[in-house]
Amino acid sequence: MSTHQTAKTQYITTPRSARLAYRRLGTSPGTPLLILTHFRGVMDKFDPLLVNTLSQSRSLILVDYAGVGLSSGDVATTVKQSADDILQFLDLIGEREIDILGFSLGGFVAQLVTLNADEEKLKVRKLILAGTTPSYGPGIQASPNAKEVGELGGAKDVDIDAFRTLFFPRNREGSIAVEQWWARIHERGVATSGEEPATWLSQGYADGAVGLMAHVSQVGNWAGEETSKGLEGSFERLKGLGIPVLVANGHDDFMIPTVNSWVAQQQLPNAQLIVYPNSGHGFLFQYAALFAKHVLLFLEA
Repeated sequence: MSTHQTAKTQYITTPRSARLAYRRLGTSPGTPLLILTHFRGVMDKFDPLLVNTLSQSRSLILVDYAGVGLSSGDVATTVKQSADDILQFLDLIGEREIDILGFSLGGFVAQLVTLNADEEKLKVRKLILAGTTPSYGPGIQASPNAKEVGELGGAKDVDIDAFRTLFFPRNREGSIAVEQWWARIHERGVATSGEEPATWLSQGYADGAVGLMAHVSQVGNWAGEETSKGLEGSFERLKGLGIPVLVANGHDDFMIPTVNSWVAQQQLPNAQLIVYPNSGHGFLFQYAALFAKHVLLFLEA
Protein backbone atom coordinates (compact mmCIF):
# COMPACT_ATOMS: atom_id res chain seq x y z
CA MET A 1 0.00 0.00 0.00
CA SER A 2 1.24 3.47 -0.85
CA THR A 3 2.29 5.81 1.94
CA HIS A 4 2.45 9.59 2.10
CA GLN A 5 6.13 9.27 1.24
CA THR A 6 5.59 7.03 -1.83
CA ALA A 7 2.15 7.81 -3.31
CA LYS A 8 2.13 8.97 -6.92
CA THR A 9 0.60 12.30 -7.89
CA GLN A 10 -2.41 12.45 -10.20
CA TYR A 11 -3.73 15.49 -12.04
CA ILE A 12 -7.10 16.74 -13.25
CA THR A 13 -8.08 20.01 -14.97
CA THR A 14 -10.96 22.12 -13.67
CA PRO A 15 -13.28 24.38 -15.69
CA ARG A 16 -11.25 27.46 -14.72
CA SER A 17 -8.16 25.86 -16.31
CA ALA A 18 -6.45 24.94 -13.06
CA ARG A 19 -4.59 21.64 -13.18
CA LEU A 20 -5.07 20.25 -9.69
CA ALA A 21 -2.56 17.82 -8.22
CA TYR A 22 -3.91 15.15 -5.87
CA ARG A 23 -3.11 11.79 -4.34
CA ARG A 24 -5.11 8.85 -3.08
CA LEU A 25 -3.96 6.69 -0.19
CA GLY A 26 -5.48 3.74 1.63
CA THR A 27 -7.70 1.02 0.27
CA SER A 28 -10.44 0.78 2.87
CA PRO A 29 -14.03 0.79 1.60
CA GLY A 30 -16.42 3.47 2.72
CA THR A 31 -16.46 7.24 2.59
CA PRO A 32 -13.08 8.78 1.68
CA LEU A 33 -11.52 11.46 3.88
CA LEU A 34 -10.44 14.63 2.07
CA ILE A 35 -7.60 16.58 3.71
CA LEU A 36 -7.38 20.35 3.14
CA THR A 37 -4.22 22.06 4.33
CA HIS A 38 -3.15 25.37 5.80
CA PHE A 39 -1.98 28.87 4.78
CA ARG A 40 0.92 28.50 2.30
CA GLY A 41 0.72 24.73 2.89
CA VAL A 42 1.14 22.00 0.29
CA MET A 43 0.20 18.34 0.50
CA ASP A 44 3.89 17.35 0.30
CA LYS A 45 4.46 19.06 3.66
CA PHE A 46 1.50 17.56 5.50
CA ASP A 47 2.60 15.29 8.34
CA PRO A 48 3.19 11.72 7.08
CA LEU A 49 2.69 10.27 10.56
CA LEU A 50 -0.85 11.66 10.65
CA VAL A 51 -1.58 10.76 7.02
CA ASN A 52 -0.20 7.23 7.20
CA THR A 53 -1.96 6.45 10.48
CA LEU A 54 -5.28 7.57 9.02
CA SER A 55 -4.72 5.72 5.72
CA GLN A 56 -4.36 2.39 7.54
CA SER A 57 -8.11 2.56 8.24
CA ARG A 58 -9.49 5.08 5.72
CA SER A 59 -9.23 5.97 2.07
CA LEU A 60 -7.67 9.43 1.88
CA ILE A 61 -7.56 12.16 -0.75
CA LEU A 62 -4.96 14.93 -0.54
CA VAL A 63 -5.04 17.87 -2.94
CA ASP A 64 -3.11 21.07 -3.64
CA TYR A 65 -5.29 24.16 -4.14
CA ALA A 66 -5.14 25.87 -7.55
CA GLY A 67 -1.79 27.59 -8.02
CA VAL A 68 -0.36 25.99 -4.87
CA GLY A 69 2.26 23.27 -4.63
CA LEU A 70 2.09 20.98 -7.64
CA SER A 71 -1.18 22.49 -8.94
CA SER A 72 -1.26 25.11 -11.67
CA GLY A 73 -3.64 28.04 -12.19
CA ASP A 74 -4.30 31.20 -10.22
CA VAL A 75 -4.40 31.07 -6.43
CA ALA A 76 -7.90 31.91 -5.20
CA THR A 77 -8.31 35.26 -3.44
CA THR A 78 -11.45 34.26 -1.54
CA VAL A 79 -12.31 31.21 0.52
CA LYS A 80 -15.43 30.69 -1.59
CA GLN A 81 -13.31 30.48 -4.75
CA SER A 82 -11.13 27.82 -3.11
CA ALA A 83 -14.25 25.94 -2.00
CA ASP A 84 -15.71 26.16 -5.51
CA ASP A 85 -12.47 24.69 -6.89
CA ILE A 86 -12.64 21.81 -4.42
CA LEU A 87 -16.30 21.16 -5.23
CA GLN A 88 -15.44 21.03 -8.93
CA PHE A 89 -12.49 18.78 -8.19
CA LEU A 90 -14.64 16.31 -6.25
CA ASP A 91 -17.21 16.27 -9.05
CA LEU A 92 -14.51 15.63 -11.67
CA ILE A 93 -13.01 12.69 -9.77
CA GLY A 94 -16.47 11.23 -9.24
CA GLU A 95 -16.88 11.57 -5.48
CA ARG A 96 -20.49 11.83 -4.35
CA GLU A 97 -19.97 11.38 -0.60
CA ILE A 98 -17.00 12.62 1.41
CA ASP A 99 -15.69 13.28 4.90
CA ILE A 100 -13.45 16.35 5.25
CA LEU A 101 -10.58 17.28 7.56
CA GLY A 102 -9.71 20.96 7.22
CA PHE A 103 -6.75 22.44 9.06
CA SER A 104 -6.38 26.20 9.61
CA LEU A 105 -7.13 27.92 6.26
CA GLY A 106 -8.20 24.47 5.10
CA GLY A 107 -10.85 24.59 7.81
CA PHE A 108 -12.26 27.78 6.27
CA VAL A 109 -12.44 26.03 2.91
CA ALA A 110 -13.91 22.87 4.45
CA GLN A 111 -16.75 24.85 6.00
CA LEU A 112 -17.72 26.40 2.67
CA VAL A 113 -17.36 23.15 0.76
CA THR A 114 -19.82 21.65 3.24
CA LEU A 115 -22.22 24.59 3.38
CA ASN A 116 -22.17 25.48 -0.33
CA ALA A 117 -22.31 21.97 -1.80
CA ASP A 118 -25.22 21.07 -4.07
CA GLU A 119 -26.82 18.23 -2.12
CA GLU A 120 -27.79 16.51 -5.36
CA LYS A 121 -24.11 16.31 -6.34
CA LEU A 122 -22.22 15.91 -3.06
CA LYS A 123 -22.95 14.77 0.47
CA VAL A 124 -20.48 15.79 3.17
CA ARG A 125 -21.05 13.08 5.77
CA LYS A 126 -18.78 14.24 8.61
CA LEU A 127 -16.54 17.26 9.13
CA ILE A 128 -13.37 17.78 11.18
CA LEU A 129 -12.29 21.37 11.88
CA ALA A 130 -8.73 21.54 13.23
CA GLY A 131 -7.04 24.73 14.41
CA THR A 132 -9.52 26.92 12.58
CA THR A 133 -12.41 29.35 13.05
CA PRO A 134 -15.80 30.29 11.67
CA SER A 135 -15.95 33.49 9.67
CA TYR A 136 -16.69 36.87 11.28
CA GLY A 137 -19.33 36.71 13.99
CA PRO A 138 -20.13 37.37 17.66
CA GLY A 139 -17.48 35.95 19.96
CA ILE A 140 -14.92 35.35 17.22
CA GLN A 141 -11.59 36.82 18.32
CA ALA A 142 -8.64 38.03 16.28
CA SER A 143 -5.20 36.85 17.29
CA PRO A 144 -3.50 39.14 19.82
CA ASN A 145 -0.29 38.09 18.05
CA ALA A 146 -1.42 39.33 14.64
CA LYS A 147 1.70 41.39 13.93
CA GLU A 148 4.08 38.51 14.64
CA VAL A 149 1.82 36.04 12.83
CA GLY A 150 1.95 38.28 9.77
CA GLU A 151 5.71 38.66 9.89
CA LEU A 152 6.44 34.97 10.40
CA GLY A 153 3.67 33.60 8.19
CA GLY A 154 4.51 36.00 5.37
CA ALA A 155 8.29 35.64 5.49
CA LYS A 156 10.15 35.27 2.23
CA ASP A 157 11.63 31.93 3.26
CA VAL A 158 9.55 29.47 5.25
CA ASP A 159 11.78 27.69 7.77
CA ILE A 160 11.56 25.74 11.00
CA ASP A 161 12.07 28.82 13.16
CA ALA A 162 8.76 30.31 12.05
CA PHE A 163 6.92 27.16 13.05
CA ARG A 164 8.53 27.09 16.50
CA THR A 165 6.32 30.07 17.28
CA LEU A 166 3.36 29.64 14.93
CA PHE A 167 2.60 25.94 15.47
CA PHE A 168 4.20 24.74 18.70
CA PRO A 169 4.46 25.85 22.34
CA ARG A 170 7.64 27.65 23.32
CA ASN A 171 8.83 25.08 25.84
CA ARG A 172 10.83 21.86 25.95
CA GLU A 173 7.97 19.71 24.67
CA GLY A 174 7.29 22.10 21.82
CA SER A 175 10.96 22.22 20.86
CA ILE A 176 11.09 18.43 20.62
CA ALA A 177 7.80 18.28 18.70
CA VAL A 178 8.80 20.85 16.07
CA GLU A 179 12.10 19.10 15.36
CA GLN A 180 10.39 15.74 14.97
CA TRP A 181 7.65 17.17 12.77
CA TRP A 182 10.13 19.09 10.59
CA ALA A 183 12.08 15.89 9.97
CA ARG A 184 8.92 13.97 9.09
CA ILE A 185 7.62 16.48 6.54
CA HIS A 186 10.88 16.15 4.62
CA GLU A 187 10.67 12.36 4.33
CA ARG A 188 8.94 12.54 0.95
CA GLY A 189 11.31 13.20 -1.93
CA VAL A 190 12.73 11.84 -5.16
CA ALA A 191 14.24 8.85 -3.36
CA THR A 192 10.88 7.72 -1.95
CA SER A 193 8.39 8.84 -4.61
CA GLY A 194 10.37 9.48 -7.79
CA GLU A 195 8.94 13.02 -7.74
CA GLU A 196 10.41 16.38 -6.82
CA PRO A 197 8.65 17.65 -3.68
CA ALA A 198 6.75 20.92 -3.81
CA THR A 199 7.82 23.95 -1.80
CA TRP A 200 5.66 26.19 0.37
CA LEU A 201 3.49 28.68 -1.47
CA SER A 202 5.58 31.72 -2.55
CA GLN A 203 8.77 30.23 -1.07
CA GLY A 204 11.58 32.73 -1.71
CA TYR A 205 8.91 34.97 -3.30
CA ALA A 206 9.66 33.10 -6.53
CA ASP A 207 6.21 34.11 -7.79
CA GLY A 208 6.62 37.71 -6.64
CA ALA A 209 4.59 36.77 -3.53
CA VAL A 210 1.40 36.74 -5.63
CA GLY A 211 0.24 33.43 -4.17
CA LEU A 212 1.03 34.53 -0.63
CA MET A 213 -0.99 37.72 -1.04
CA ALA A 214 -3.91 35.70 -2.42
CA HIS A 215 -3.92 33.63 0.76
CA VAL A 216 -3.67 36.82 2.82
CA SER A 217 -6.73 38.08 0.94
CA GLN A 218 -8.62 34.88 1.78
CA VAL A 219 -7.88 35.27 5.48
CA GLY A 220 -8.80 38.97 5.46
CA ASN A 221 -12.08 38.40 3.67
CA TRP A 222 -12.98 35.57 6.05
CA ALA A 223 -12.46 37.85 9.04
CA GLY A 224 -14.34 40.83 7.57
CA GLU A 225 -17.95 41.60 8.47
CA GLU A 226 -18.87 42.78 4.97
CA THR A 227 -16.76 40.28 3.02
CA SER A 228 -17.99 37.12 4.77
CA LYS A 229 -21.70 37.38 4.18
CA GLY A 230 -23.90 34.82 2.46
CA LEU A 231 -22.06 32.15 0.51
CA GLU A 232 -18.73 33.84 1.36
CA GLY A 233 -18.96 33.07 5.09
CA SER A 234 -19.99 30.42 7.58
CA PHE A 235 -20.81 31.82 11.01
CA GLU A 236 -24.58 32.22 10.91
CA ARG A 237 -25.07 29.19 8.67
CA LEU A 238 -23.32 26.79 11.05
CA LYS A 239 -26.48 26.74 13.18
CA GLY A 240 -28.25 24.87 10.38
CA LEU A 241 -25.50 22.32 9.77
CA GLY A 242 -26.77 19.13 11.36
CA ILE A 243 -24.02 16.70 10.36
CA PRO A 244 -21.57 15.43 13.00
CA VAL A 245 -18.59 17.77 13.41
CA LEU A 246 -15.39 17.28 15.38
CA VAL A 247 -13.75 20.57 16.42
CA ALA A 248 -10.18 20.34 17.72
CA ASN A 249 -7.36 22.66 18.72
CA GLY A 250 -4.39 23.12 21.00
CA HIS A 251 -4.94 24.76 24.37
CA ASP A 252 -3.16 28.00 23.35
CA ASP A 253 -3.30 28.63 19.60
CA PHE A 254 -0.88 31.44 18.72
CA MET A 255 -2.48 32.04 15.30
CA ILE A 256 -6.22 31.46 15.71
CA PRO A 257 -7.36 31.90 19.33
CA THR A 258 -8.50 28.60 20.83
CA VAL A 259 -11.69 30.26 22.06
CA ASN A 260 -12.85 30.41 18.43
CA SER A 261 -12.98 26.60 18.41
CA TRP A 262 -15.28 26.74 21.44
CA VAL A 263 -17.45 29.34 19.68
CA ALA A 264 -17.64 27.05 16.62
CA GLN A 265 -18.66 24.08 18.75
CA GLN A 266 -21.36 26.15 20.43
CA GLN A 267 -22.65 27.38 17.09
CA LEU A 268 -22.88 23.88 15.60
CA PRO A 269 -25.85 21.72 16.69
CA ASN A 270 -24.04 18.36 16.49
CA ALA A 271 -20.41 19.06 17.36
CA GLN A 272 -17.90 17.92 19.93
CA LEU A 273 -14.72 19.73 20.97
CA ILE A 274 -11.30 18.35 21.89
CA VAL A 275 -8.57 20.64 23.22
CA TYR A 276 -5.12 19.08 23.48
CA PRO A 277 -2.83 19.98 26.41
CA ASN A 278 0.44 21.91 26.21
CA SER A 279 0.03 22.59 22.50
CA GLY A 280 -0.90 25.23 19.97
CA HIS A 281 -1.97 25.61 16.35
CA GLY A 282 0.01 22.55 15.29
CA PHE A 283 -1.48 20.24 17.93
CA LEU A 284 -2.46 17.72 15.21
CA PHE A 285 1.24 17.27 14.40
CA GLN A 286 2.45 17.35 18.01
CA TYR A 287 -0.15 14.69 18.85
CA ALA A 288 -0.31 13.12 15.38
CA ALA A 289 -0.91 9.52 16.46
CA LEU A 290 -3.42 10.45 19.17
CA PHE A 291 -5.29 12.91 16.96
CA ALA A 292 -5.49 10.26 14.23
CA LYS A 293 -7.07 7.85 16.71
CA HIS A 294 -9.61 10.48 17.75
CA VAL A 295 -10.42 11.23 14.10
CA LEU A 296 -10.92 7.55 13.32
CA LEU A 297 -13.16 7.06 16.36
CA PHE A 298 -15.23 10.03 15.27
CA LEU A 299 -15.50 8.87 11.66
CA GLU A 300 -16.37 5.30 12.58
CA ALA A 301 -18.93 6.12 15.29
